[in-house]
Amino acid sequence: MDLTENFTLEELTATRHGENTPTVEHIENLKLLAIKVLQPLRNAQGKVHVSSGYRSERVNKIVGGSATSQHCKGEAADIICTNNRAAFIWIANNLKFDQLIWEYGNEKAPSWIHISYKRAGNRNQILRKEHGKGYEPFKPPRI
Repeated sequence: MDLTENFTLEELTATRHGENTPTVEHIENLKLLAIKVLQPLRNAQGKVHVSSGYRSERVNKIVGGSATSQHCKGEAADIICTNNRAAFIWIANNLKFDQLIWEYGNEKAPSWIHISYKRAGNRNQILRKEHGKGYEPFKPPRI
């Protein structure tokens, strides 16, 4: 099922951990995430690989996700782009989102980007996650 021109439901629910079937509400949330964030990012920055999208509660436990993870609502994706740094900065400066997280990596680029979008109440919260630390507020670097 196509969610946008370049993103499918299968891509946003793929997992190597078995059953991971979203509800109709989860699918609606995934479509909104694809329309509002993933497709505009793809149009502007090129390649966007979704490494983790929707996660059932069972899959979320297996991968060690937070009990309140937006992945379980179909509101979040972890992505890898051709240039993670440039993609992160572009998202921060051009899109509305709930959370944008610089996940691990180093000062030059994140290992991957966590991005979430909610139907209402997006906070435009920018965070960084480093090994051995919690999530901390983060000011995006300049290009």
